[in-house]
Amino acid sequence: MSDGQRLWPGKFNHRWILWPPAVVLAVLLFAGGPGYHSLRSVQALWNLGHIVAFSLWTYLLVTWSRVEEYSPLRQRALGIAFCMVAGAGSEWIQSWIGRDASLGDVLRDVAGGWLTLSFFAPSAKSFSRHARRATGALAVFFLVVACLPLATALFDEAASRSRFPVLSDFETPFEKSRWEGGARYSVDTTIARRGKSSLRVDMDTSLYSGVSLVYFPRKWTGYRALVIDVLNPSPDPLDIRCRIHDKRHEEGERQTQDRFNRFYRLPPGWNEIRIDLDDVANAPKDRAMDLENIRAVGLFAMKLPAPRSMYVDSVRLE
Repeated sequence: MSDGQRLWPGKFNHRWILWPPAVVLAVLLFAGGPGYHSLRSVQALWNLGHIVAFSLWTYLLVTWSRVEEYSPLRQRALGIAFCMVAGAGSEWIQSWIGRDASLGDVLRDVAGGWLTLSFFAPSAKSFSRHARRATGALAVFFLVVACLPLATALFDEAASRSRFPVLSDFETPFEKSRWEGGARYSVDTTIARRGKSSLRVDMDTSLYSGVSLVYFPRKWTGYRALVIDVLNPSPDPLDIRCRIHDKRHEEGERQTQDRFNRFYRLPPGWNEIRIDLDDVANAPKDRAMDLENIRAVGLFAMKLPAPRSMYVDSVRLE
């Protein structure tokens, strides 16, 4: 019996038992996965699958009879090279089949390989105790860093649920991750209408420039209005648009008449944007918007003659 077969005595006695999950993981690398607006925790958990996959594949590589004959150092170099080349190659392929390539995924691939080389590979025992401790500590560090997005997502999702009907007021950590957009945006702790923080949005002169709130409790039934506090810090009025859409719009043709759109001219200072949810429900041309499955709230400017800023605070339902 080889060292590779003795790794998990009585549980995995043959390498071939590992091949079915290895093949399944290879398929999942290019198919399936959470949707664009799935919970951030689900997306982060899915991304951790890269660590599992490359840990398993690296184990199969270094326990292959031909590779087992290599020196421990050569096995380690081969394992890392495999993770880097296969990881980068898979991301390149994904970019060509309509999926997003990610450097973070490549780093998770390498972390998975390093985890196996540090703890599970039979050759790991060939290194000195100090070397094993160092490589093991590095593997644990990689694993902790890789799990941080999952931890922060779970924390913010719990905060979001507990503070509903407040959708975002920037008073808890990690709220910035609820937002997306082409404009530059950051949490500002010097300006706020309520609490201590707001979201500063720096818009440029592109066709559309702004931000969207995309992670929040989706069910808005039972409330009358969406309220948003927006500061225009300039002495000149600021023209912005607010758009709201639901799941059906997102999965359909995304036509303008199938969502809520409204223009607002904001004078200098703080402004309260109050949107009646009946107006939101009746906004689509040929249907009612699904207030039980709202997907995004956007605030943006169009074709600004010069860069402008605004501050967003206390996005809430009333």
